[in-house]
Amino acid sequence: MSLAALGYGVLRYAGLTSLARRLQYRGVVLCYHNVVSQLESPAAALGLHMPVARFERQVRWLAKHFSIIRLDEFVDGASHGRSLRGVAAITFDDGYAGVFEHAWPLLSDLGIPATVFLVAEAHGDARKQGFWWDDADVLREYTPANEQRWLTTLKGDRAAIVAPGAGRLAPAWCRPATWGTIVAAAIAGLDIGAHSATHRALPTLADDELDRELVASRDLIRQHTGIVPATFAYPYGVWDDRIRNAVRSAGYRAAFTLAADRRTQPNDPWALPRLSIPAGISDSAFQAWTAGLTPRRRA
Repeated sequence: MSLAALGYGVLRYAGLTSLARRLQYRGVVLCYHNVVSQLESPAAALGLHMPVARFERQVRWLAKHFSIIRLDEFVDGASHGRSLRGVAAITFDDGYAGVFEHAWPLLSDLGIPATVFLVAEAHGDARKQGFWWDDADVLREYTPANEQRWLTTLKGDRAAIVAPGAGRLAPAWCRPATWGTIVAAAIAGLDIGAHSATHRALPTLADDELDRELVASRDLIRQHTGIVPATFAYPYGVWDDRIRNAVRSAGYRAAFTLAADRRTQPNDPWALPRLSIPAGISDSAFQAWTAGLTPRRRA
């Protein structure tokens, strides 16, 4: 057991996690990525692919200790400054097939609402290539410094990051879902949001490129699902005032970052923070994080 896990365990058994949860009045929006039947060894690197057994354990605990509501209800409460004490919402980024195969059936059976933010151009004929951060060569070269370069100099653009001609199919466990799968889940009640067209880092893009990411992506989702997404999630959680204002001007009702920092305001619908849940998080850490006992970004 790591020192961090041990520390969170101490907080839980001392009753401090429970106390912090009762004092938390802003609620919490959880951000997951993929849910898989079991953790594949390459999948552990970035913590995006959570085993379904761990996900189920977290969801069942969350349902006992929080009121889990629809994302639009959460936005209403946050926008109007209402207390969201004991309230949570569940979201997924990217639109992995595993969310529809493993996570949504469980949530649906439990009557728990959720929202998935789709990368609009990832679900067509090229979907089997998958996302660049799951590519085997990228994972072998991953370092924090390389990640910074990929998201700035290379703009988070798959075509620039993945070696030309790599062309191999992504393993089944990390492929984006098909449009048919997405539509079936939406009919069953899964909420659909937008996560850009290509998952590039928006602050690195020129104004004319943002139209594809903010507007064309929404139109593509509407064409395939009949749903016009009202909410947006910033790719990689990166944003600035220019991007926030562009999302607002594009007509989105709300937009979500990742961890809160000094720029986020609790009642700003276009910069609402979420809690990104790593795949390997311990139960005690998960309970502490949802209570607000987690390091915050200060950027």
